Order: sequence, then structure tokens, then C-alpha cells
Amino acid sequence: MRLDEHCPAFSLRTTEGEYGFEPTQQTFKLIVFLPSPFSVSDTQDIMNIDGCSDFYAKNNIDVLLISQSSIHVNLGWIKAIQTVYGREVTTMIGEDPTAEVFKAYGVANAKAAVVVDKQARCRWHFSLDRRLTFNIEEIKRAMLALIEVSGSSSKTPEGWGPGDRTIKDIPLNRKSILRNRKWFYDLSPENK
Repeated sequence: MRLDEHCPAFSLRTTEGEYGFEPTQQTFKLIVFLPSPFSVSDTQDIMNIDGCSDFYAKNNIDVLLISQSSIHVNLGWIKAIQTVYGREVTTMIGEDPTAEVFKAYGVANAKAAVVVDKQARCRWHFSLDRRLTFNIEEIKRAMLALIEVSGSSSKTPEGWGPGDRTIKDIPLNRKSILRNRKWFYDLSPENK
């Protein structure tokens, strides 16, 4: 999956029922690919991602976890998490035992996260070694930055956080550059 590409549609069974991803849906989405059911790192990721459900609801973000296991294994997995950790997982976990969706998104052999915008385009993605866990705070920060600049030509500087100023985008032509001394990095107050 490359940035700005339209994400492929798919449908699958999840722990919350049938789910269909269509390019016409109008919300940001976080799709997380978990290749190792019942592993320590993927189990930790499920609990960390599921623990942010208020954040996703507040920011109108749909979340889908996809594992390379069957619906039966996924249901057993969330039952084991509840039994061992006392945590009820309500985030959808979809089944992809043949790895068709993994392959369609180019993450067949990795743990990965993909952020999809309202037009179903890939806006951010990264892969990790299967033994590592996601930095959920960085995922949340990146999603808020993408939401902030969606529909505008502004950009966010490195480390941007909610309430920080964005970078003003100036038309790249001689007249506009000569008028604005900070044309390449303008953090002006009106861009807050």
C-alpha cells in the first residue's frame, strides 16, 4: 500500500459481526494487521488499541483489527484476554486466515497499521517486526494531525500536537515567495 492510493474494498467476519470496507465511507479509519494470534505482542496491542475507544469515538475514527486467524480463534482470543486480564475487548477483530486482505494491503508478512482518510486513501502506514508493539500514543497523534490538515493545504510540523500551529502553505510562484520571507516554514498565528 502506497500513500495516496485508494485502499481496496473488502468484507470479512469480525467478532462484532459482518464488516464491509467500502471506498465511499466518510470517516477516518485505523486498520491494524496482527499476524500472530495469541502472541504476547499482538495481545498487548489489542488491549492498548481497545483501551482508546473513547478517543476513537470522540474523533469519529473507525477501528478494525485484522488477524490471520479464523473468527473462532479471534473469539477465543478475546475470551482469554477477559479471563486472564479481566478486560472486555469490544474493538472488532476480523478474520483473514488466507491473508487475502493482508496481501491486498501489502503487509503479508508483517504487523502493520494503516490510516485511511474519508476518501478511502491511504494517508499513513507503517510496519513492525512481529515481536514489537505499536506506540499507540504516536498513532493517536498522527491521526489527529491527519484530521487537522484534511481538506486543507496546511501541513503539520514534526511533533505536532492538538492546539499547535500548522504550517501555512503558500503558492509556489515567484511573487508569493518574494512577499513572504518565511515561505518555506510559516507558523503564522492564523494557522492555529
